[in-house]
Amino acid sequence: MNILRHKKWHVRTKENVARVRRDEAKAAEEERARTERAALADNEDRRLLSAALRTFFGGGASGAPAASSAIDDESATTKHVNLFAELEEQERTNTTVGNREYAAERKKEQDDWESKVGIMKRFAEDTKEYAKETEWWQGIPLVREGRVDKQQPDKSETKKSTKFMTGEEKRALKRAKKRKGRKKGKRRHSPSSGSSSSSSDDSEEERRKKTKLDELRKQRLVRERQEQAKAKRLFEPDKEEKPTVVKNQIDEDRQRRYNSQFNPDLARP
Repeated sequence: MNILRHKKWHVRTKENVARVRRDEAKAAEEERARTERAALADNEDRRLLSAALRTFFGGGASGAPAASSAIDDESATTKHVNLFAELEEQERTNTTVGNREYAAERKKEQDDWESKVGIMKRFAEDTKEYAKETEWWQGIPLVREGRVDKQQPDKSETKKSTKFMTGEEKRALKRAKKRKGRKKGKRRHSPSSGSSSSSSDDSEEERRKKTKLDELRKQRLVRERQEQAKAKRLFEPDKEEKPTVVKNQIDEDRQRRYNSQFNPDLARP
């Protein structure tokens, strides 16, 4: 495909060339900074290692006994002296665990590059689900968890209370239960004045409902008759009954002896 030189999406335009050069310069600067950080970390590690070795094998009154005792221990166990034990331990740790700071930095750079270029753009980048954060109200426990209803008495407490009652208290409780059962039986078998009044109220209510149902039934029948007559007039217009009042009125007009419209001289003043 031939793209014209003056088009802005042409590869060799001044703006695109300048943008590419800026990106290359930025990448070179980042690579140089990364190299400097790596060199600085290497120098720091070497310095710490040399300081540790100097402390371990240092001369003087304080260092000589430690060095001699260390040499004696190594010779006793028939092992060679490892001068880079700490460095090897650090390398093993980095091999198993990895450099977390370097991995986080690389991941951040990769995410920034994907966001700028538009590759694998995530729709939820700025959300808390993507950042693996939770809202403040999500950590609040529910109020109903572990709640005990204080209004309802515990059955175990009632059992314990009856267990520790005296003989007189238990007999009084039994008598109260018997009286309560007797009252329930009387109320069930012998209707009182309250029950009679309630039954009369119920009968009155039933009577009102029945009369209302009769009225509604009559209204429904009237509506059905009207609908049937209307349907008959619509489907059988020839059989429609003509009103007799109009016919009688026409007959009366024909039986008149004169009309004032055609005989104005005979009309009465």
